[in-house]
Amino acid sequence: MPNRMIKESIRTSKNVNALSDFEFRVWLYLITYVDDYGRGSADAELLRGVVFPRRKGITEGQITCALARLANIGMISLYETDGESYFYFPNWAKHQRIQTKRSKFPDPPPLSTVSRGEPQPETKPKPNQTETKPNDLCSEPKIDSPPAAELPLNDGTIYQVTRDQVVRWSGLYPAVDVMQELRNMIGWCEANPTKLKTRRGIMRFINSWLAGEQNKGGRTPRAPAAPSRGKPTREDVERTKKIRKLVSG
Repeated sequence: MPNRMIKESIRTSKNVNALSDFEFRVWLYLITYVDDYGRGSADAELLRGVVFPRRKGITEGQITCALARLANIGMISLYETDGESYFYFPNWAKHQRIQTKRSKFPDPPPLSTVSRGEPQPETKPKPNQTETKPNDLCSEPKIDSPPAAELPLNDGTIYQVTRDQVVRWSGLYPAVDVMQELRNMIGWCEANPTKLKTRRGIMRFINSWLAGEQNKGGRTPRAPAAPSRGKPTREDVERTKKIRKLVSG
């Protein structure tokens, strides 16, 4: 698939800047997903795996709402062929180079039958489709930040320490370098695999460890040792003799 062009005009585009952060991300990712004619599947189940392969918190309902929003403001157009949902970028040829002779997806119908994001007729849910609460359908997904540390548990899973927890513990234990102590805990866990904690007990383990370090006064940097004096030179000896002679009169 060839590289796609993103023009600097998106910074001032009213449509682009009217999007939420998630809608903008969907729009941007779709540009990298579509074929050489700017077309792609609008099946939310497929798009979740193709467009968001590493974001497990994204739901099909959120993608469906984002597609409808993009269609409503004309940034994409939705259509159906043989019962399958598709979309395309209306102005694709103005911004991208078309190099292949044939699209991977069906041609869109005449513009009069292209959906602009209106709700589709009710259909029976797929057997394995998870039910989504109406209030949560179009809610913005929470984008989780990378964990600050990962502690192994006795059941083989990992307890992820968030950055918010590190900030909180830094306030509770001001004399402790929390990140360094978390690294020490990881080392302890690796050295003591038979003593790993449960998911219920890991918080008590962490707080007890940090409290113990706080009571010790934390891990404050030690003052550098004073430089040691070397063997006095001959000049030092003569200077000392002159000073003693002057003092004794």
